Amino acid sequence: MTTTRNTPGVKVPKKRKPVFLIMLLLLAIVFAAGLVYVNFQVRETFGLPGRSVNPISALKYSLTLFNGRDKMLSVAPGNGLWEEKVSVEPDQSIQQLCINLMQRNLVESASLTCTYLIYSGKDRNIQPGNYTIPTGINAIDIANLISDATRRDKQFIIYAGWRLEEIAAMIDGLGFSFDAADFLTFVTAPPDSYKEQLQIPQGMTLEGYFFPGNYSMKPDISLQNFVAEILTRFKTTVLTEEFEKDLQRSGLTLHQAITMASIIQRETLVEEEMPLIASVFYNRLEINMPLETDPTVQFAIGYDEQKNTWWKTPLTFTDLEINSPYNTYRHTGLPPGPISNPSLAALKAAVAPAETDFLFFRAKCDGSLTHNFSKTYEEHLNFGCD
Repeated sequence: MTTTRNTPGVKVPKKRKPVFLIMLLLLAIVFAAGLVYVNFQVRETFGLPGRSVNPISALKYSLTLFNGRDKMLSVAPGNGLWEEKVSVEPDQSIQQLCINLMQRNLVESASLTCTYLIYSGKDRNIQPGNYTIPTGINAIDIANLISDATRRDKQFIIYAGWRLEEIAAMIDGLGFSFDAADFLTFVTAPPDSYKEQLQIPQGMTLEGYFFPGNYSMKPDISLQNFVAEILTRFKTTVLTEEFEKDLQRSGLTLHQAITMASIIQRETLVEEEMPLIASVFYNRLEINMPLETDPTVQFAIGYDEQKNTWWKTPLTFTDLEINSPYNTYRHTGLPPGPISNPSLAALKAAVAPAETDFLFFRAKCDGSLTHNFSKTYEEHLNFGCD
């Protein structure tokens, strides 16, 4: 039997309790609990991470979002507008988009907004287009809006010379909550409040007041606001101080000026010719000569099913006999109202025509879409094409 003895003069170390391991374990538990808490709070506020985000990145983004939670939930000051239009370009990076949002005072932090978009995987859903951002919403709501393609503004063009029915046909393909029939019902018998702001005579439609151009409107816009936005474009673009002075000098009412402009618009596509065309019509009015302009007859005829157009051409002699106040072959003076929606160039020509003695114009035979102008009917006949 062997007996173990302590060697004299040598201290045997005492066994220590594993305090260090216990502390390490406690720290690990606290850390894990903290991560669980952070993860819970982030998911409660920002939702689950996107499927394409790996766990390590998700953790990193979660910590960033947790620390910036207050900024993401706060509402940026905005610019004093009810809503802002934000454009997402095809070649724009997520970072550039977020910086743009911050520069527009729509979000508090560009980096946090980008982090949320990447964390949620919504950065992959953003598509080019225009988005209408209402003020008073936080960065999370803004990020969710611009990453939802269904919230993109509807973009469309109203072409100069279109009549209301052509605009209605375009509306049907845009997916608004209203259709062509709703639109035509509204614009052909608009509320008095719409007429009063533009001094439109009773019994008239909104023909002529839909200013041509590019438009971008939020997808859930109401029919009333849709019309109001286009009329606002007309007022801000057309009714300038210069135009108002020319209108006053012309002696015309606004409605008469728009009526004349709508005819000019349908007679020529060449803006440089519009003041000359206007001079011909005013010279005819001055001597009580019928305007004899085909577009007014085309307007009176309406839709030509055979040729699938609202602007029948060529017109027959029977067409020229149509019984309508818009038929300027049968009636002198201006027709009762506009026949199309004219451009700014046509409107300016209507209130500031060229000073000429011309009474006739005829399309040139070279396909240039320009016209020959003449003072006499004999000269006018000489410009005929063989």
